[in-house]
Amino acid sequence: MKVITRGAHAHEYSEFFQRSMRPILSKKKPPRKIYHYTDIYGFKGILENNSFWISHIDFLNDKTEIKYTFNLSQEILLSLCKDEGLNEIRTKMIMNIYELLIDMYFVQNKKNYYSLSFCINPDSNLLWSNYSQNDGYCIMFDYENLVKSFKDTNTYLLASYVNYDVDDQKTILKSLLKKVFNILKNDEMTDEVSNTLIHLSSALELIHMVSIFFKDECFAQEEEFRIALHTVGNDETYQCRISSGTFIPYIERKFHKDVVSGVTIGPKNNMDINLEGLRKFLELKEIDISPDEIKKSRIPYRF
Repeated sequence: MKVITRGAHAHEYSEFFQRSMRPILSKKKPPRKIYHYTDIYGFKGILENNSFWISHIDFLNDKTEIKYTFNLSQEILLSLCKDEGLNEIRTKMIMNIYELLIDMYFVQNKKNYYSLSFCINPDSNLLWSNYSQNDGYCIMFDYENLVKSFKDTNTYLLASYVNYDVDDQKTILKSLLKKVFNILKNDEMTDEVSNTLIHLSSALELIHMVSIFFKDECFAQEEEFRIALHTVGNDETYQCRISSGTFIPYIERKFHKDVVSGVTIGPKNNMDINLEGLRKFLELKEIDISPDEIKKSRIPYRF
């Protein structure tokens, strides 16, 4: 696998991910359409401003997401030590060094990633409930054009289905951890130090990449597709919004209104006035959507 470094150009880094890493994370082709569920206030803000507020990945609803992958990687590294027949002292040394590397790379000198969640299900009962209290809206986007609108020369862009299969996750992580394990096991730091550090850094970077798209299988019903962004040099201009008494850092990214290709009204909004009001709003904002793609949820709602 090609070595990548933190000095890589944003375009090169993004292309590497789309070409090499995304097929590893999921065998499925990228979706043509992706769906974003929100309440009426979020819906109005997104379409009025043609933009998303993309939250820092450390402030996602599930704060254990990134730790989930690193905990899994420690489990796999420990199994590699056992498979190699290393004694307890040697195993403990390798595990301690790995923990130090994780702390240095992902805590002390971490990259700031910002994550935006979509769903591949256009009418998800779970997401209606979780993100719009059943009376919000689901916006349909053209995936390829939305991604194009986010790309610039100063931003890494990673996009993939979220992987919920723990066996698959372990297989992917094991392949990435073997290089780390061999370096630590064989004390390869003694010769060609700079080259070794590049390979070690690259392996850790790949682990960080996949961690953004790994979640516990208990979340599989979310059917999530995720877009993650990182500004080169961690010098992004971020803002903070307030949610549940907490300041949430975010970056704003614009999109062209043509990438919006449909809207569905939540199952609780079952009156004709909701549909007519939506049409008036879209007309006011000059958002041209086919009448067939402005619809109500088909999920029956019980009061």
